[in-house]
Amino acid sequence: MTQLALIPKPCTQPTEILSRLHTGQLLRVNASRGNAIVICHRHHAELAGPGAAVGGLFDLDCSRVIPVGNVSLVYPESRIARKTAYQFRQRWILFTQHAMKSYVPLERAEHILMLLYKYFEPKLIDQLPDEIISQLVGVFPKTIRMVRQSWKNQQLSMPQPAAEAMV
Repeated sequence: MTQLALIPKPCTQPTEILSRLHTGQLLRVNASRGNAIVICHRHHAELAGPGAAVGGLFDLDCSRVIPVGNVSLVYPESRIARKTAYQFRQRWILFTQHAMKSYVPLERAEHILMLLYKYFEPKLIDQLPDEIISQLVGVFPKTIRMVRQSWKNQQLSMPQPAAEAMV
């Protein structure tokens, strides 16, 4: 790690991540697939996935972070690494905006959940609170709960294959 970094080792705990974001130092989410952090601001939340820049001027006002997977933040040492991290942050913002194309809140909730399940392990997404996911796309937590419940009901109502049919 470079001598310029304020962080001598990657930070992994939510409280440690939050305090690092408040320092104003630019960091990036480690590039392992399936890792991300949800950064909660006053009126919205943002998803920063693998490789995305966090901290700096973007996140000085954040109030909470929720890790998804085995997250750690590292210091982008070179100018190129910082540029790449900024580009990844933009991609993750566009990822979330893609789910917000619809004016219908129920559709936005379905889209963000489908995208999250596509990119991250389902058990990790199941553990995320409804209020956090709702802040990603500007819907009420109740709307996220409704979509999750309808998907759960659809799963339960589908006929399961019989054991004899499998053989």
